[in-house]
Amino acid sequence: MNVTAAQKRLIEKLGVFFEGHGETPAEARIVGLFMVADQLEWTLEEIQQTLGISKSAANNAINILLLKQQVEYVTKPGDRKKYYKSKIEQWLTHVEEHLEKALEVRLLMREALEQRTKATKEYNGALKEMIDFMEFMLSHHHELFNKWKKLKGKA
Repeated sequence: MNVTAAQKRLIEKLGVFFEGHGETPAEARIVGLFMVADQLEWTLEEIQQTLGISKSAANNAINILLLKQQVEYVTKPGDRKKYYKSKIEQWLTHVEEHLEKALEVRLLMREALEQRTKATKEYNGALKEMIDFMEFMLSHHHELFNKWKKLKGKA
């Protein structure tokens, strides 16, 4: 449960970064804590005390992270506590899922482009270029992921 001052600063930096990408402050700092700290398994109380957050904030954030499958819990024989840990080993699956979701928006963008007036040629051109790029990414990202997996012996 020992986290150094330097680690706490890094957890805060990571927290700010993850907040900027849609995580709540508590979720963001828990992800940062799991990423930085040497300890791999944490009780809810340890998380709460280390991060200086309320029990309800820690509990809510853990529940959201469990739903997102970023965190899992383990139990230990003879111990009634739950110990939470990162599911970092599934990072590639998470990246693939996020990319797929991000690329789904291109269908809505294409529909928006079809609905737009033809009078805004510059804007429409930029929107079309963005759609084209997203479609290019979509057509190549599976290939890139497969190359990565093959390179790492995971295919």
